[in-house]
Amino acid sequence: MKRVHVMGVEGVGMSALAHLLLAEGVAVTGCDLAPGRRAEALGIPVYRGHDPDHLRDEDTLIVPTPIPLDHPEVEAARARGIRVLRRMELLAGLLGGKPSIGVTGTHGKTTTTGMLASILLEAGLDPWVFLGGELSLLPGNARYGGGPRLAEVDESDPLFQGVRVSVAVATNLEADHIAPPGQRAPNYHGSLEELKWAMRGFLEGAGVAVVPAFDPFLMELSQGIRRRLFGKGGEVWAERVELGPTGSRFLLVHKGRALGQASLQVPGAHNVQNALAAGLAALAFGLEAEAILRGLARFPGVGRRFQRVGEVKGALVVDDYAHHPTEVRATLEAAGYLGRRIRVLFQPHRLLRTQALWREFAEALAPAQEVVVLPVYTAGEKGEVSPEALSRRIAEALREKGVAARFLEGEEALAYARATARPEDLWLTLGAGDVTELARRLAHEG
Repeated sequence: MKRVHVMGVEGVGMSALAHLLLAEGVAVTGCDLAPGRRAEALGIPVYRGHDPDHLRDEDTLIVPTPIPLDHPEVEAARARGIRVLRRMELLAGLLGGKPSIGVTGTHGKTTTTGMLASILLEAGLDPWVFLGGELSLLPGNARYGGGPRLAEVDESDPLFQGVRVSVAVATNLEADHIAPPGQRAPNYHGSLEELKWAMRGFLEGAGVAVVPAFDPFLMELSQGIRRRLFGKGGEVWAERVELGPTGSRFLLVHKGRALGQASLQVPGAHNVQNALAAGLAALAFGLEAEAILRGLARFPGVGRRFQRVGEVKGALVVDDYAHHPTEVRATLEAAGYLGRRIRVLFQPHRLLRTQALWREFAEALAPAQEVVVLPVYTAGEKGEVSPEALSRRIAEALREKGVAARFLEGEEALAYARATARPEDLWLTLGAGDVTELARRLAHEG
């Protein structure tokens, strides 16, 4: 390909692909419903909205997962003989035949990929990196290099099963990104069984699979595949774990031999497991323990993963991408080590996910002292229940559990958080939507 048009170029994954294509000398244009800083940083022509008139003399159109293939811009490209590639098909092509590591899983894949990027950099391997988040070490969400290729591989896209890498890492697997019965969407699996078999296809196609010994789904799915296990019962595990408010320390052990003391700048027991996944993947890739320990120690965390944004009236403001009950639970557990009153601004992400999991979200949020629930960030989805009604359900379920909870719209929530902030508070913004903007405004506006 020589000339490429990227739809949805403001998205974190699409902008990363555009960055990497530009670095390879490909001419790139893009479009997005709401172009922003990522699109601007690319320095390419970017059109607002999606329209067939955006297409000029491109030879390839790159389409993000949620956009249907009967979209007018996609149909116009096909009518003109322009090749149409899904995001995951392009990523598979960029990784194919290269020494590579691919990281997937319901939770922790961005952080684990970021840890591996730090390790590869410490090993001096000049890695090529595709990341679903912002990492200051790159900087941004991608890095072009001549060394091994490292990519976050999103399991929400059913096409991920066709990606081929040298080392495939699966952090965990839960029932997420599954369409309700009778509904289909390009960024959802038709059933839990379809998700499981897509994961099997990804792991089976790798040179070696790195999976957690404690995950029953992945242990079942990886039967008969060349695999290496991390965590309790595996070949790599953590001993003498010390969890703290800003990070953790543990002894990294491989097959009964201590490799050394690992230090993390990111808090939470879940990040110890992410570090074990990254460490074993690096060992499987042939790296030495010294580079692994240095890389883990240097890893600063990726953007929107327990990211300290600032303060308001002495209260700490932390932003996190948690958008599944398991992630919310892990983030609140990590927040507990700060010793503050935990108050949450929670924005559920995706209508179909929230319809299926609203009770589980209430359970996961229950350890907080207070929760303000914002309207669901629908991500363009439509469902039987309105975004506001679903969020009110979560707030009501929390109140039934004795948790102070309320439903507020964005500006109301911001004003409430600012007016009631106290020095002993932690205001924690949670969700994969635009709640991150509320965190920034809460910490930095008057």
